Amino acid sequence: MIVTLALGLGLYGSVFILPLFLTQIQGYDATKIGLTIMWAGLPQLAITPFIPFLMKKFDLRFLTAVGLALFAISCFMNSTLTENTGTVQLIPSQVVRAMGQPLILTPLSSIATAGIAAKQVGSASALFNMARNLGGSTGIAALSTLLSRREQLHSNRLGEAISLYNPLARQRIEQLTQSFASRGSFPGQAHDQAIAAIDLAVRKQATIMAYNDCFYFMGWALILSAVLVLFFRQAKPKGGPVGH
Repeated sequence: MIVTLALGLGLYGSVFILPLFLTQIQGYDATKIGLTIMWAGLPQLAITPFIPFLMKKFDLRFLTAVGLALFAISCFMNSTLTENTGTVQLIPSQVVRAMGQPLILTPLSSIATAGIAAKQVGSASALFNMARNLGGSTGIAALSTLLSRREQLHSNRLGEAISLYNPLARQRIEQLTQSFASRGSFPGQAHDQAIAAIDLAVRKQATIMAYNDCFYFMGWALILSAVLVLFFRQAKPKGGPVGH
């Protein structure tokens, strides 16, 4: 159940955080976001048909742990976002996620229903799916809170380094003031616009750092789950359907 909660956090959390980043930082529309997210789905079409074969050849715990580890690696790859990160930079991490995700769902379902009477498998699968959805809903709430808190923290820390006592800060303010003045702003107005531009830049960088923290949090949750899977009892794949 703990692993399934972490899986829900990764599945729903990444789908929540990444489009939000692309919208807020890059200004992507729905089409561009879809073209980015699709790289987490398309490779699965080629990998999924081989999952039953892999389940017969390898220990289900090993497959699940590898899948969780790959999913975690994709989150860590996304924990270095910058203001220049776009679709091209995100494709590798999406492909890594697509390689790991099919190795988790079906094997973990088989492990969850192993040793359960046939007439109770349906109830067990329902509990499994409930845990995954619960992990997703609580995970999104946790990530929203983490994003807000970490943005405030990074904003305060970055703001501490920007003051009139800092020569680099004064130089930047003067450059921006001259830039706005050259566009027709009055001296006092240009100075205020320069301060506002620096404030906007600080908040943007703080927000990007907060997104990185969210991916880092998901990555560690998945890594710890991968370790926990190795302590499961060995289970063999069932011949019947399992929860998806």
